[in-house]
Amino acid sequence: MPRQRNPFLMWMVGAASIGFGELTARLPLPVARGLGRGLARLAYYLIPRLRKVGLANLDLAYGNTLSRPEKTRILKDAVKNVGIVAAEFTRIPILAGSGIARLVQFDGLEHLDRSEGSLMVGAHLGNWEWMAPALASQGFLVAGVVRPLDHPALNAFVDRLRRSGHVATVPKTNAVAEVVQLLRKGYVVGLLVDQSPRENAAPVRFFGRETWGTVGAALASARTRLPVHAIAMLRQPNGSYLLRISPEIPMVRSGDLRADLVQNAQRCQDAVEALVRACPGQWLWFHRRWKARPRLQQEWRVRQMEDASRTSEQRSD
Repeated sequence: MPRQRNPFLMWMVGAASIGFGELTARLPLPVARGLGRGLARLAYYLIPRLRKVGLANLDLAYGNTLSRPEKTRILKDAVKNVGIVAAEFTRIPILAGSGIARLVQFDGLEHLDRSEGSLMVGAHLGNWEWMAPALASQGFLVAGVVRPLDHPALNAFVDRLRRSGHVATVPKTNAVAEVVQLLRKGYVVGLLVDQSPRENAAPVRFFGRETWGTVGAALASARTRLPVHAIAMLRQPNGSYLLRISPEIPMVRSGDLRADLVQNAQRCQDAVEALVRACPGQWLWFHRRWKARPRLQQEWRVRQMEDASRTSEQRSD
């Protein structure tokens, strides 16, 4: 059963988020970033869930290969990163202008074929909100798959800013058909594949642990035969960003769609995991990435039984 949300609390969070965005838009960027870091530091100590979930995830991912102080440092950096991302969000419009040159450098644009569409798989890593508008600034048609927010006014505020970077937004629910259409029109379409999906998922391993991974990118690639790349926008020590695009991720195309989706979903997870391992302090560790999904588990068992039955019938024939 979905968790019931307090309407008044949702309204308060939405109003505060919009107010924060309007404030940071008026502040010099270094001051806005400082405010974001400060609020994130408070959140780390005032919200126990951040520490509980974050450290549990770091234990799952790294086991005893890192000490508790090392994991705590990574988690503090991750919370601070979210504060900076929030403070920078309203700067998206300047990425469409001359500001892009001093804020972002690019590595790997040569891997993209401008004559056709392509899929980008990424994570909530570095400044994930700036990836699409930064890529659009380089002359690409860009679209991003997004989850609409529950607060209508906040969702409208966020969507307006995302689109101000010359980026088309595609609601996450039943997005594959629209993604396929955009790919065939030559768009670069971005999907964040690092979180725990509630549907359209396959069993994968992430940091060596069994979990679930979205099959959206693998399915869209299967339907269009277009390339898949990993993408990340990583914060540099001087406060600028490096937008890094990987060479094409090889996709398996054996003709067995279900088996291919599992393997290709895993390849996307492996690519994202490599990005996170390179900059763990810039990833969203306090999301419940390894959450159990009983419904998905049951659905997958049914599919396996159907496949086994079909194989048995074919052998009998």
